[in-house]
Amino acid sequence: MNKKILFILVMWGMLFSSCTDWLDVTPENSIEEADLFKEATGFQNALNGVYEQMASTKLYGKELSFGMLDAMGRVWCLQGENFYNIKNYHYYYQAGTFAYDANDDIKEAIDGVWSTAYTAIANCNNIISNIDKLTGEDFRTGEPERLMIKGEALAARAWLHFDLLRMFAPAPSSNPSGLYIPYVKEFPYYGGQTPLTVEETMEAIEVDLKAAQEMIMAYDTLDLAHRAMLSGYNRFKGDFSTAVSGNDGSTVEMLPFYYYRGYRINALAVTGLMARFYSYWGGDKHSLAAANAQKVVDFLVYPEEKRPALEYVSIDARWNPDFKFSEDLIFCLSYPTLMTDYTEFATSSSNACLTISKYDEIWNDDFADAGDYRLVMIYDDQGDYMPLKNVPSKTGDAEVLAKIEDMVPMIRMSEMHFVLAEYYASIGQWAKAAEFITKVRVGRNCDGSVDLGITDMETFKARLLGEVRREFFAEGQTFFYYKKYGEKLIKDMNLDSFVVPTPDSENIH
Repeated sequence: MNKKILFILVMWGMLFSSCTDWLDVTPENSIEEADLFKEATGFQNALNGVYEQMASTKLYGKELSFGMLDAMGRVWCLQGENFYNIKNYHYYYQAGTFAYDANDDIKEAIDGVWSTAYTAIANCNNIISNIDKLTGEDFRTGEPERLMIKGEALAARAWLHFDLLRMFAPAPSSNPSGLYIPYVKEFPYYGGQTPLTVEETMEAIEVDLKAAQEMIMAYDTLDLAHRAMLSGYNRFKGDFSTAVSGNDGSTVEMLPFYYYRGYRINALAVTGLMARFYSYWGGDKHSLAAANAQKVVDFLVYPEEKRPALEYVSIDARWNPDFKFSEDLIFCLSYPTLMTDYTEFATSSSNACLTISKYDEIWNDDFADAGDYRLVMIYDDQGDYMPLKNVPSKTGDAEVLAKIEDMVPMIRMSEMHFVLAEYYASIGQWAKAAEFITKVRVGRNCDGSVDLGITDMETFKARLLGEVRREFFAEGQTFFYYKKYGEKLIKDMNLDSFVVPTPDSENIH
């Protein structure tokens, strides 16, 4: 590790537009670094900056969503598999063939994930290390806001470390014993920290997530008005003419920082992340995964009306068209130029034209359903199937189209059903496992009466992974599901290829 590396807080000069005005906390979104944490606004700016950085192309804005990570998950066709594809001289081809050291392009992309993630972690640590110097009285909405900001910073730190672990270390199910990534909590950080084992890293993530969940949940459940901010109507809406109110007389003041909870690691998002985290940990942690997933499913945004925050119902993407099933999203990041930047990947002449791999196997066989709403997310160009999640639609509801154009899905309700299915599979209750996979299928307009034939772990994994490929293409989760189960992505894959090598520089900057 380069011991001369010093984490420096990135000042957030980039202005987001469109529906991300909530990022613009101060008129010009910039203040002197020396004064950054003298008042609450500095913490708001710094936290917004973390989300901006997470949405960058080196992380979830490209490489950890539809880009390099989905190439590694064999979501996309490589040269030779169909007419439109990823050419063998593009670094996504090297990612898809697990040739992580093949050339400078793939190595630079991997280094970009590592260095950008740790820089974002540094900025989380700067928030965490300074926020206790203020009190609740320094924040417009008091101590709950102070703790909410700290909780979101803790959750983001955990989220980033977790995905670094999922990339750069073996899955816990393989019982690894080596040292892989450092878990960095200090600011400033000068390097030299000894990496931890997978188990030690998971334990560190767990500590952060538990603390974050308590802080964020307290804010989002402070009163009925705060709970209402998590509703399907409010979660991604920001142009309120009046404050959001609860029927208990409570209100949420409509300043930009306090709305758009769906674009933040809100109470449901951190709880959903805990479900994902414990499911990846596996073993006796499956019960904790299920408990957290159930909390998300059961969360009542309007308790007196018994109305859940996310009602998992069929969403017909043909007519909106809402190709991202935004009502099902618990948390997403905002990347304002996503659809413009995605153009090169949706162009047939591109060196990396992204088309769906294993189309016949997944969409025509493997319990595929012709009524599946997810089918409309794929454009058929004479047998070359291109995803539409990040492609601007020429028709549809203008309000819906404006809402989804910048969305980078991070976690959604369907995954909570998969986590519950995994729990029941882990204890051999195959019918219950099938029930939760079927709930996802029914929510996507598939026939709910179909017997999925789940009778053991092998048939369960086959059904689950088939649904994962249908549900999460262009969202960066497929690789991790296969890795969790040690299931080869291609027949001749070496399972060691699930572990991306640490960048040569090991720089955290």
